[in-house]
Amino acid sequence: MVNFHIHQFQLGGAVVDAAALGQFQERWGTYRKLVESDCLAHRQVGGILHGALNGAFPSPFCFLDIACGDASMMASALRGTKVRHYHGIDMSQPALELAAANLAALPCEVDLDHRDFVEAMLRRPEHADAAWCSLSVHHLATDDKLELMNAIRSAIGEHGLFMLYEPARLPGENRQAWLDRFARTNEPLWSALTPAEWDQIWHHVLTCDFPETAAVWCELGRAAGFAEATQVFVDPTDFFRLFRYDA
Repeated sequence: MVNFHIHQFQLGGAVVDAAALGQFQERWGTYRKLVESDCLAHRQVGGILHGALNGAFPSPFCFLDIACGDASMMASALRGTKVRHYHGIDMSQPALELAAANLAALPCEVDLDHRDFVEAMLRRPEHADAAWCSLSVHHLATDDKLELMNAIRSAIGEHGLFMLYEPARLPGENRQAWLDRFARTNEPLWSALTPAEWDQIWHHVLTCDFPETAAVWCELGRAAGFAEATQVFVDPTDFFRLFRYDA
């Protein structure tokens, strides 16, 4: 059963801004190219998440997907687990409508909230056993990252699990050096993209991406009250890393 909690738009209603919808479709198409060509290592990451959930939760559990997008990875990562409730949060209504279709086959209740994920987490009263966030927290300033992780730690309680997949700077690497390495490494590798699509991605990275080092990503988790914070995966390009935080 899929329940929608829409905070800004009526599901199935008129598009408030057709230009904004067009921009979403263009950006999402570019992102989907990267996912489908596995440039972001989602297949391996989804497998690791699946194994972690089965290892941590032999009994039914509630899963929180922060900045869930279209939840395409979750359709396979959660299959075969004991998930009983899925809660996805994203600020894009079109992405949530895609998520509803992608998650329709899961044998659990699904709630999808159209809401800014930071605002939602800072005001969240509901408990979750496990939480996930991918390629979104690095858009925040360091202090705001910590505030969000404090909220996630509060949401998952005493025996919860949080997993985070984000870009990371190398030890001693500043943001400009990371940007230079990003362009030098990924532009030739992401051959599925057209030049215009790469320019779109590059503009986003220049204006929105503020990754931490792996050590700082772990320190933020410990500062937020997680008992353990560990790096569990590095993608083949050494840009994206998966972290596990145990309450």
